[in-house]
Amino acid sequence: MAVKPTIKGIFVKSHIRALRRKKGELAVRELERRFGKPLRFKNSESVAVRDEVRLLELIVDITHRKRLTPRQRAYQAGRLHFQNFATTPFARIIFSLFKKRFKMLLLQAQNIAGHVFRGVRFTSQSLGPKSISLIMENNDYPIEHFRGLFQSWMTFAGLSGSVSARTIAPKTYQYIFRWR
Repeated sequence: MAVKPTIKGIFVKSHIRALRRKKGELAVRELERRFGKPLRFKNSESVAVRDEVRLLELIVDITHRKRLTPRQRAYQAGRLHFQNFATTPFARIIFSLFKKRFKMLLLQAQNIAGHVFRGVRFTSQSLGPKSISLIMENNDYPIEHFRGLFQSWMTFAGLSGSVSARTIAPKTYQYIFRWR
């Protein structure tokens, strides 16, 4: 049986903090009401990825004026996930090491993700000078979530390109990165 995928509470807290900055305390109370339980997480606490996904998608619902399709909602939640991750101390360390070395960052995905997630396996390989395959296994995120996150990260790194996604097995997705 696979280990339940989790993420550290510090990263979940970044989503709540960003909502508070963007929309205020009333929006955070609305998030808590919709989530159905307290929004108190400890930095080192292991939070179920499913709970993080739910929180991010609820935040998308609260902050977007128009109703999105489930696919659009997952993609936007992934973009938001990256934006919020970028505000964390861990992200600042990663960016200082890899901002101009996006390919190296992707090739080190398993090592980097090990500080963020438990139970989610990342495997990456080079497909050429400007192309990478990254496989995520035991993944409780919708496939479009990480496509949105990775596309935002690629843009942040100053690269012009695309991220495609496909399901290769249950809870296992392959992302292909291509850039110029």
